[in-house]
Amino acid sequence: MKKFIYASVISLTLGMTSCKKDFLETVPTDKVDAGTILESADKAQIAMNGIYRMLYSSGWSTGNTGQNFGIMSTKLYTSVMGEDLLQDAQGSGWFYFDYKYDVRSRFTATTWRPYATWNFYYTLVSNANYIIGAESTMQGEKEAVDLVIAQALAIRAYAYFQLIQGFQQTYVGHQTSPGVPLYTEPTTSATEGKPRGTVEDVYKLINEDLDRSITLFSSDKGSQSHKSNIDFYVASAMKANVALVQNKWADAAKFATDALSKPGLSMMTGEEIYDGFNSISAKNVMWGAEVIADQSTIYSSWFSHMDAEADRYARSSRKCIYNWLYNQIPASDLRKKWWNGPTDGGTTTTKPYNQVKFRYSDIAADLGDYVFMRAEEMQLVKAEALANDNKLADAKAALEALMKLRNPTGYQTTLGNVVMSKDLKMGSIGAPTTLMDHIILQRRIELWGESERIYDILRLKTGFDRNAGNSNHSFKPVFNTLEPANKEFILTIPQKEFDGNEALDATKDQNPM
Repeated sequence: MKKFIYASVISLTLGMTSCKKDFLETVPTDKVDAGTILESADKAQIAMNGIYRMLYSSGWSTGNTGQNFGIMSTKLYTSVMGEDLLQDAQGSGWFYFDYKYDVRSRFTATTWRPYATWNFYYTLVSNANYIIGAESTMQGEKEAVDLVIAQALAIRAYAYFQLIQGFQQTYVGHQTSPGVPLYTEPTTSATEGKPRGTVEDVYKLINEDLDRSITLFSSDKGSQSHKSNIDFYVASAMKANVALVQNKWADAAKFATDALSKPGLSMMTGEEIYDGFNSISAKNVMWGAEVIADQSTIYSSWFSHMDAEADRYARSSRKCIYNWLYNQIPASDLRKKWWNGPTDGGTTTTKPYNQVKFRYSDIAADLGDYVFMRAEEMQLVKAEALANDNKLADAKAALEALMKLRNPTGYQTTLGNVVMSKDLKMGSIGAPTTLMDHIILQRRIELWGESERIYDILRLKTGFDRNAGNSNHSFKPVFNTLEPANKEFILTIPQKEFDGNEALDATKDQNPM
């Protein structure tokens, strides 16, 4: 009988309690004494720290590992799939294949995006399941046990949220469509595979996990010992993002507000926005990874693909802003300096529209922290949710709070003639007129390279357009990119899963080819 061998031959990750001295050691889960490793809350937290280490580790595929470095890799490939972030050349080829929609057919390989994404997030699920499964036997004070379980539940929810967005169309209108297999218990090489649950099934588990995580965190909201750790506020932010996809507007606004209530958290102001987005110590960072010299992903990293000042991958394949989007940013907006202009460049390291938003903190040492979540994202989630909930005045106030910081001399002009409507009129391109137009446009500008653009395109059902004006895109797909639920927008399930999971049939359960 064929057993589930794909996401079950997984490793329990161990790490030292200090984020600056953590290490990663992996062994198959059916060859470790999980009872010993997870016998106490203190030891379980060590395992949890190991999971945090995985979030910025490279690998996750048997080849092309330079384009697979955890959460930030997902942010990049989902950004280049849209219209706002482009590559000016193929370069090494990494991420350019995502940009030109040439990865879905490679599902049989263990070296490409479908496998790497599936493997990464199911590895997080498997490791989190071991910690969650030890709750009833874990020794220690109840508060300490609750804290580590809350973190594991949030990680599992986050992983499933990424999986369901990557491997199926958006929630609204697709609730009964096939989702992804759900595992809530520790797995071994003897575990039998699960079928694809529905999209609704997946979101039900995500919400259950986040609700319980937030409840467990509520007794100690100040539990975050390091910004790499998930706490009440990060879990609330995750819940806000999930609610936004599900069009649960009141929930999205509430949980975004809860996330923003974190003591000491505030949005970046003035010249702070030019600091390179490379330090989790910044006042606006809610969650991220501190990359230490002996722990970093070194050459193959987020910054090696983004920062053209370094002689790395970005030098031959620059990450640029769509010139249409650049033209929507007023000259008075401080963020316009995140990118070169149309006449800037001509040197080895500088080209028109090249981004300078994300830069190494130390090029020589290949260093730069990874920022997973920041206050400005929640501010924009709050504004969008309030607008959709017909609280238009509150939504405009939430948007203005950000705009005053980014365009202090011009925000009133930008929003002066806004039509107070929740309708999104502009789509992928076009002149913004309604309040919702401006909220989404500001999301695209502020969270450029961070917000996983293709997921927004799916949930907003706008499609995308790379053809506006004298487009600077180096590749334009031949399929209809304006189709809201185009099959090309989601990944194919890796063949490795079908090979090991008897509950799935490749002829019936694969995503449309």
